[in-house]
Amino acid sequence: MSSIRFLKIRAVLAIVVISSICKAQEKNKLQQPITVQAKVWSKDENKQVHYSDWNSYDATTIDQLNDFKKNQSVELDKFGGMGLVVDKTGYFHTKKINDRWNVINPEGRVTYVTAVNSIKVAKSSPLPSKFKNEDDWASNTFPQILDLNFNTAGCWSDVDAILSYNKSNPNRPIAYTLQLNLLSKYTSQTKKDNPDRKGNSTLGFILDEEFVDYCNNANAMLLSTSNDPNLLGIFSDNELPFTNGELKELLNKKNEDDPCYQAYKTFMKAHSSDEQGITEFQQKEFLAFLAGKYYAIVSASIKRVDPNHMYIGSRIHSNAKNNEYLFKAANPFLDIISINYYGDWQPKREYINNWASWSDKPFFITEFYTKAEETGMSNISGAGWIVKTNKDRAIHYQNFCIELLKSKNCVGWHWFRYQDNDPNDTKADDSNKDSNKGIVNMNYELYKDLTDKMKELNANVYGLIRYFDKK
Repeated sequence: MSSIRFLKIRAVLAIVVISSICKAQEKNKLQQPITVQAKVWSKDENKQVHYSDWNSYDATTIDQLNDFKKNQSVELDKFGGMGLVVDKTGYFHTKKINDRWNVINPEGRVTYVTAVNSIKVAKSSPLPSKFKNEDDWASNTFPQILDLNFNTAGCWSDVDAILSYNKSNPNRPIAYTLQLNLLSKYTSQTKKDNPDRKGNSTLGFILDEEFVDYCNNANAMLLSTSNDPNLLGIFSDNELPFTNGELKELLNKKNEDDPCYQAYKTFMKAHSSDEQGITEFQQKEFLAFLAGKYYAIVSASIKRVDPNHMYIGSRIHSNAKNNEYLFKAANPFLDIISINYYGDWQPKREYINNWASWSDKPFFITEFYTKAEETGMSNISGAGWIVKTNKDRAIHYQNFCIELLKSKNCVGWHWFRYQDNDPNDTKADDSNKDSNKGIVNMNYELYKDLTDKMKELNANVYGLIRYFDKK
């Protein structure tokens, strides 16, 4: 071989090697996460809210995913579902296909739930002049939500407005949920009627014989929506205190008149233990015992009136989401486990894996959000993280949801919430005051830096599922 030819071959090989190195570097570059500055929320032992200092958190957006092609053409039906008809029943339900849980819509197609909570008009301030009235707000707002590739109105949305909108728009409806607040309303009314029980634990009211009758009477209203294909599912309550803190408070009070305390003593006696000797596992077992009673009562009452729609739980929260016994107690009665998730920058893989092993039902996240400092709102209320800008909120949204899409037992998410908390609302509870939680501000204007990236991620849900399932 001549020296010239040899040099040419070496030169070509060098170019190939350099090109390969450059491509590898570029690929690795794309794999590097974005860094976001954020403050994490917490409460001290006196229940006072605190935020940490600014800290850096890594985040992955859709643009950091190697070899993922955005905006692949996917034909969707009117519910936002895709693919072949697999199990058409006329109502939303769940089905496991190839090891992945799915929500199946009334047309029989796989539908990943992308929802926004509290889609409603703020009663604390007048509508801006761009809306003629609340009907005009609804006719503009629900298409706007659908255009962002959200397909469901989550908890606390204006159901009457949704029913009216869907009736006028049968070819492009928005799915919705119902929130019954069964135990919370029963407890409130019973305490009002019986002041001597005012200091009792909410959990004790589950054991009242009257609670069963209350549920059956309250749930009679479900008949009016029992045949509505647009109803995704029914929540029975929100954030019931199936938590270690509630049990600790119960034990500290030692109220012998509290049915929950009486049940605790009986439970401990059956386990040959006492208050001093109770283990962490026994605490979780007792809370799960009460949860099992609750889910059995409310699910039977709901299904008695409405057997067509999914029962989607009570939106468990805090350390209840880490109670194996609670998941197992709830499992026979739920169609989807609903979890409000705060405190972590993104869903922990350990938690997600645990939920899959503790239950043979899918889950979705029914609350998460961040708040931007740039809005100038106080942002003290609510457990969401504080970030600096709405662009950072968008990064958090994509990062959080990408982690969920990797999980084969997750069937969706619900962003909390549609509109910011009104700074001038003097009647708002402490968790809903003057905070930037919304996708719109108090003038009903979209935070475009946030919603453009929400729309992008939502539009690529099915492509991302295929992408992660091939990994």
